[in-house]
Amino acid sequence: MKQGIWPLLALLLLAPAWAADMPAQGDAEKERLRQMVKEVLREYAASLGPKHLNADARGLMQNLGQDNRNFMRTHKPAYFKPLVQGQRPRATVVTCADSRVHSHAFDATPDGDLFMVRNIGNQIATAEGSVEYGVNHLHTPVLLIIGHSACGAIQAAAGDYSAESGPIRNELDTLQVPKGEAGINSVLLNVHNQVKYAMAKFEPKVISGELIVVGAVYDFRDDLKQGQGKLAIVNVNGETDARKLAQLEIVQAMEQPAPRARRGATAY
Repeated sequence: MKQGIWPLLALLLLAPAWAADMPAQGDAEKERLRQMVKEVLREYAASLGPKHLNADARGLMQNLGQDNRNFMRTHKPAYFKPLVQGQRPRATVVTCADSRVHSHAFDATPDGDLFMVRNIGNQIATAEGSVEYGVNHLHTPVLLIIGHSACGAIQAAAGDYSAESGPIRNELDTLQVPKGEAGINSVLLNVHNQVKYAMAKFEPKVISGELIVVGAVYDFRDDLKQGQGKLAIVNVNGETDARKLAQLEIVQAMEQPAPRARRGATAY
């Protein structure tokens, strides 16, 4: 730790009490004190050496660095050429921020292919601008909304989350699921709610066939008994009947082998 940091930390601890005792006319002095506290925090953060670094943080950064070097080694300039020129994704994907849900489970080559929007509860209301950008500006033909098994946001929304912070409560407030029902049925209900929301929002595009809204569940716990890790389609433009869904071409296409060559899919 740098020399002199302890006196600065003492200043940091005493600062709130000093600021509270200052009269109203001392606003300038309060601001000066706040800036001093910020500088203390910056200096302390800069002083952290190897012994202070969290082991998980160190391991993560090592993994990220190694994986990025491997990616750079196996992906030459030709791979990035279409990405540098702009993006033409085929789907806007709204999915959960949950760390267990990532695109490699359903798209091995998402670069330039998926316009990803992530938040707690895979919802549109709290990320409306991002979803609009994908649908209206990038003109993706598919809006894919993906929920997942064991969703923490659904569990929270189905319980008492009054003790959470304001921003978290605001996001959970928009998830309309029954209290006390935190299982797969509520996950499904939320996906259906999001599809309904999207269809109302983008109604002209849906009616014209310009946009298809697809609801799915990434089921890594096999709650739907279709196989662990299955991306199960549960809603297409408001249709939720399993037998009718199975007859839809867009659902049948999921079971067909994809073409070998695909934009952005080849490592050069």
